[in-house]
Amino acid sequence: MSWTEAAAAAITLISVYLSTRQNIWSWPTAIVGVGIYVVVFWESKLYADMGLQFV
Repeated sequence: MSWTEAAAAAITLISVYLSTRQNIWSWPTAIVGVGIYVVVFWESKLYADMGLQFV
């Protein structure tokens, strides 16, 4: 597991926690998490999975 993948997972977990608390910061953390996952999938050449991040 690369550091980018670990960071994306951690930020996404934080986003889910903030969402359960109905905190407005869940939105920006989710966007950052998705952005990092786009990079992870691009580096892994998983272009279809990368495209799903935009949906």
